[in-house]
Amino acid sequence: MKQPQAKQRKETRAPVLAEPEPFFSRTVIGNLLSIAAGLSFLFLCMLLPLVGPAAMRGSGSPGAGAVSHARLNFLTFLAVLLFSMALSVMAYFSKMERRKKDGSPQPIYTIGLFVVLLFLLVALFMGLLEI
Repeated sequence: MKQPQAKQRKETRAPVLAEPEPFFSRTVIGNLLSIAAGLSFLFLCMLLPLVGPAAMRGSGSPGAGAVSHARLNFLTFLAVLLFSMALSVMAYFSKMERRKKDGSPQPIYTIGLFVVLLFLLVALFMGLLEI
């Protein structure tokens, strides 16, 4: 007589989940940060007259001097400049993380934007924007 076969128990393994993609190495994050850095730079260019010659030395008419809120203009321009630089650095970091993963090209425009912002920062502190 045959003995009943023991019920075979199927082993169920937990599905192997792929590791989540790091936040900064996502393509969309790098692109969004680059676009935000570019838009921030354009906004910074619109604020450039705040620290230009007319605002810092006056309009040239007799008795005209620097605007009374020149210090606030300077601080506002500096804050937007530093914000633009931070966005540019984050965009570069994100694109380099993605480059490690998929070998995408060097982010030369992001580097170029950072260099231009760095020149603006140096020019601001040296007083060259007032000329």
